[in-house]
Amino acid sequence: MPEPSSPVDAARLAPGASLLAIARVADAVANADLAIALPSGEAARIARHVKADDRAARTAAWSLARTLLGAALGLAPAAVPVVRGANGRPGLDRAGLGVTSDLDFNLTHSGSWVAVGLARGGTIGVDVEKARGLDLWTRLAPDFMDEADRTRWSALSEGDRAASALRQWCGKEAVLKATGEGLAGDARGVRLPEGGGLVVRAGRAFLTGSGALPAAAYAFAVEVDAPTLFLSAGAGWERLAG
Repeated sequence: MPEPSSPVDAARLAPGASLLAIARVADAVANADLAIALPSGEAARIARHVKADDRAARTAAWSLARTLLGAALGLAPAAVPVVRGANGRPGLDRAGLGVTSDLDFNLTHSGSWVAVGLARGGTIGVDVEKARGLDLWTRLAPDFMDEADRTRWSALSEGDRAASALRQWCGKEAVLKATGEGLAGDARGVRLPEGGGLVVRAGRAFLTGSGALPAAAYAFAVEVDAPTLFLSAGAGWERLAG
């Protein structure tokens, strides 16, 4: 059986499998997976955002999410029923779906990047963040690093601290999104293993991982197997892992 060449091909996940698709917002011009017609209510909410870049990123993120969910569930993308749960986390409307499904999803956007994660048999959290300067990370560090984190981070060379803070922020956000805590969770209590690995939070074990993107970084936290990873490349996709 041939390997899937796009996240749409891979979206019908086997039990215990997961998927992560990362895309440049600019690829929506050529990639139909990032530019579908969204449900009117969803499109109207996005249109209320003031900044054009924010509207474009949200449209690309939700287009990709609905495209992958539709492929996974055998539905038209616009027909996938979505609700907001605790702390605003989006999820499938199980009642509206009309069938039993153990599929979970999460999405994120920052700067010129969007990402969507799918998992079967457990929850998934994904985060993508654009790079920021060291001055900002120095101000934010007490908000998401505990004292031990900050001590180790402060010992790094100045050239490494911004990249390290970006990875930590992404990784902790992915865990908090997987648990459903979101922004209400205390990131200082999330301890990330060096280079990825298991994180136990709220009595649940999550496999974590992260990576670098041009002027950005991404991270995932998932209760099942590590995701198959795709990166958009103009009108198509490049398979990077899994």
